[in-house]
Amino acid sequence: MKKRILKKANALLAPILALFGIAASCDDGKGNGEDICLYGVPTAEYIEITGTVQNEAQNPIENIQVVMDWDTTYTAADGSFVLRKEDDFPVRTVTLQFNDTDENTNGSYQDDTAEVQITYTGGDGSWNAGIGRGTVNKTLRAKTE
Repeated sequence: MKKRILKKANALLAPILALFGIAASCDDGKGNGEDICLYGVPTAEYIEITGTVQNEAQNPIENIQVVMDWDTTYTAADGSFVLRKEDDFPVRTVTLQFNDTDENTNGSYQDDTAEVQITYTGGDGSWNAGIGRGTVNKTLRAKTE
């Protein structure tokens, strides 16, 4: 009886909580019929994307703008960059936009994008996905006039 009441309450509350962005999961994932209920939003401790940008001759390009949904940075003299977001929703892929914004100072390169796969480590197997990391090494082509 108690289990039936809890299931009905869950069925009524789930759509209401979903409206507020709060998800629910009531399966222990072991297939043994045991139900556990967790309410909340999955999080990652942080997501960090690292990489380098180079030209077609394999030389690093400085001062290339690297844009992600939540952050923007510029490449260092060695072409490297780091983007990091604390306490975020655990995404599986991130799209980066690479823009040459400094005219001809470092050469002139075509803007481009890259999809980065994010892998997580150190999660608790439940709502905490742990630390997400992704790496990309991007080669930009010179602009042709």
